[in-house]
Amino acid sequence: MIDPITAFATAQAAIKGVQAAIKMGKDIGAISGDLMKFFEAKDIVAKAASEPKKTFGKSDTAQAFETVMHAKQLQDAENELKQHLIWSGNADVWQAIMVERNNLVQKRKAEEVAMEKAKAKRRKEIEEAVTMLLLGVAGALVMTLVVWGTLQYVDFMRSH
Repeated sequence: MIDPITAFATAQAAIKGVQAAIKMGKDIGAISGDLMKFFEAKDIVAKAASEPKKTFGKSDTAQAFETVMHAKQLQDAENELKQHLIWSGNADVWQAIMVERNNLVQKRKAEEVAMEKAKAKRRKEIEEAVTMLLLGVAGALVMTLVVWGTLQYVDFMRSH
């Protein structure tokens, strides 16, 4: 996975390519590659904004400011892109992109929830297995002590 700074630069380059292509009158198919690069990079920057990591040499405030500003610049670029597509007669394409993105996000979140539930279930199964194993070992130890004690008692009784 690329870092947020590289993703931001990639997104900026992609949006400039899209804007140049639109100004030259290219159709939506000609800019689809740049659109995909832009949205992929924008998602990486957005994830970095929601999960900041400590960077050496920067204060938390400076790091937060940089991340938030990058996210805002990319959101502004997305809004501008939206306006370009709408005014160029491709509003239906924009709408389809947004519907599909929402569907994918919803599906990914559902999968994440299902994976978390599966992990929790697996963790519980492991805990139960370990508990049963420990109970079995404890039971075997008690049984061994009872048998040993009985044998010691029998041996003691024979000698007296």
